[in-house]
Amino acid sequence: MKKSNIFEINQELSGQRLDNFLIKTLKGLPKSLIYKLVRSGQVRVNKKRTKVSYRISDNDMVRVPPYLLKEQAISDKILRNTGEYIHFENDSFMLINKPHGISVHSGTNQEVDFLSSLRKSQDNNDLSLVHRLDKNTSGCLLVSKNYKVASDLGKELMNKNVRKKYYALLVGSLDREIIEIESKIEKDNKLKKMVVDERDGRDAYTKITLLKKYKEYSFVEIEIETGRMHQIRLHTSSIGYPIVGDDKYRTDNCKISKKELNLKRLFLHAYYLSFYYIQQYEFILDLPDDLKEVLFKLESN
Repeated sequence: MKKSNIFEINQELSGQRLDNFLIKTLKGLPKSLIYKLVRSGQVRVNKKRTKVSYRISDNDMVRVPPYLLKEQAISDKILRNTGEYIHFENDSFMLINKPHGISVHSGTNQEVDFLSSLRKSQDNNDLSLVHRLDKNTSGCLLVSKNYKVASDLGKELMNKNVRKKYYALLVGSLDREIIEIESKIEKDNKLKKMVVDERDGRDAYTKITLLKKYKEYSFVEIEIETGRMHQIRLHTSSIGYPIVGDDKYRTDNCKISKKELNLKRLFLHAYYLSFYYIQQYEFILDLPDDLKEVLFKLESN
């Protein structure tokens, strides 16, 4: 079966420049990004690197990065059926059940993002993120409806009055019921990821509670007081128990685990969020089906 990110060129498409074909095929993608994808070799013709000026021919096979199509599909689904993702809504904010596989906000090389799609579907450009989730993390995402709410909830977040809990599956069998990690972390621009930096980093606290121990894995609840970038992923990896499916902070055995469990994402789900805004709110989102299937497989072994 041909992969959906590989396009076979027919006679009707033959003869046009590669960049023009990609502009029509990947609608909405900035031209500058298309040129960058071709120059970097992420777009290939017949499994080879080529130039944007290349004229595609009959029977050519053009491969584009799979993530581009996946994010576009999610974006289209948000536009068609926004209600599927809104867990709770009032005049002040929305509690979104964010799917994995799409960034929450726009950025470099980012064709689509959840917030832009949500703004478009709701016809409200005042919608803004109160906090963020990684692209491949699912679950509770708080979105304010105006500037005042965003400011008020942002202050609650800064004052550590917002409780956030996650479910995660870690590689390795934990030897303790509760592990607390407190360190300073900072972004290493050379490595392009977060690192522990006790001198120049910012404080980060993570609490890990063991829920279920398997032979080679640990299903845990994780609570954070701070919301540093990649905090959970870095902290779990720093103690030798990376999150299953994490390619950025993985150890040597992490990629093998992902394949064994037939997992195509990061096993990290923001399942709990509570805070006070005029009244007390508490939200709990069930574990997504794809992650439930992984646990079921472990239970069956």
